[in-house]
Amino acid sequence: MTSRARTFLKYLFSALLTVLFLYLAFRQTDLEKLLVSMKNANYWWFLLFFALLMISHILRSWRWRYLLEPIKPNIGLGSLFSGVMVGYLVNNMLPRAGEIVRPYAIGKLESIPKSAALGTIVVERIMDTVSFLILVVLMPVVYDGPLRDTFPWLERTGVIVSSITLAIVFSFVTLMMRRDLTDRLLRSLAKVLPQKVSLRVDKIAHSFLDGFLFLKRPDNFVIIIVLSIGVWAMYILMMYTAFYAFDLHLGLRAAIVLQALVSIGIAMPTPGATGSYHVFASQTLTRLFFVPNEIALGFATLTHAVGFIGVTVVGLFFFLKDHIRVSEAVGKVAEFRNEKP
Repeated sequence: MTSRARTFLKYLFSALLTVLFLYLAFRQTDLEKLLVSMKNANYWWFLLFFALLMISHILRSWRWRYLLEPIKPNIGLGSLFSGVMVGYLVNNMLPRAGEIVRPYAIGKLESIPKSAALGTIVVERIMDTVSFLILVVLMPVVYDGPLRDTFPWLERTGVIVSSITLAIVFSFVTLMMRRDLTDRLLRSLAKVLPQKVSLRVDKIAHSFLDGFLFLKRPDNFVIIIVLSIGVWAMYILMMYTAFYAFDLHLGLRAAIVLQALVSIGIAMPTPGATGSYHVFASQTLTRLFFVPNEIALGFATLTHAVGFIGVTVVGLFFFLKDHIRVSEAVGKVAEFRNEKP
C-alpha cells in the first residue's frame, strides 16, 4: 500500500469516526429544545471561557520554552505561542497532524532541529496523559455518585493507559540517559539497514532524544510542574465558567469530573475532537449530574464551538503571519537528513 493510500485511509477513518460520534451524540435529541437551550445561554460567560482557553495555551507555550531550553535557551514566547496555535489549527482540520506541524513551525522560527522539537511534543503528550490520570484518580474523591456503575470501563482504561505511559517514559528516559545503549541498538540496526538509511536513523534518533534533555535540568522541574498544573487548572475553570452560561449549579468538583472525561473525547482521532467531545461532555452531564439531554448537548455544542472557532481564528492569524505551509511542514519534518543535529 502506498503512502498516499495509507494517508487517505487514515483520514477517511477519522471522518467516519466523527460522523459516528455526532450521530451518537444527537440521535435522540429534540432539535427544537436544543436550539432553545443554546438561545437561552448567557453568551457573556463565553468571553471568559475563551480568555481562559487562551491563557491555557500561553501557559502551555511557556512550559514548552523550558522543555526546549537545553536545545535553545530563551526562546521568545511569541514564537512558541505561534507554534502552539498553528498546531491546534491544523489539528482542527487533520487530527494529529498538528503534532507534526508544531516542530516544523518552531524549527522555522527559531532554527531548532525539528526532530528534537518533536521529542518535546512527545514529552508534552506524556505530561498531559499523566495529568489526565491524576484527574481520574481524583474523580472518586470529588464525586460520590455512581461513577463506576455509569462508566465501568473507566478504571480499566486508567490502568491500561498508566501501564503504557510508564513503559514509554521508562524506555525514552533510559535511552536518553544511557546514550551508549542507544548507540548499541543503532549499531545493531545498521547491520540490517542500508548505510544511507542507517545514518539517517542514527541522526533522527539522537536528535529526537534531545527532546528529553530537560530531565538533566532538575532546577526547571518545579516550574514545569507548576505550569502543567496551571494549564489543567485553566481547563477546569473553563468548564466551571460554562456552567454559569447555562445556569447549571454544579460546582468546581463537577468541573473536575467533566474535564477528566472530556479529555478522553479530546484524545480521539477526530478533527478538533468534533463529535467525540460532544458525546463525552453530554453523557457526563446527563448520566452523572442529571442535566436534561438538550441542555447538556447545548453545553457541549457551544463550548466546543467557542474553542474550535477561537483556536482556528487565532491559529490562522499566526499561520499567515509566520508564512507556515502545511504541505511543506509535513514534507520537511520527514526530511531530517537535511537539518543539522
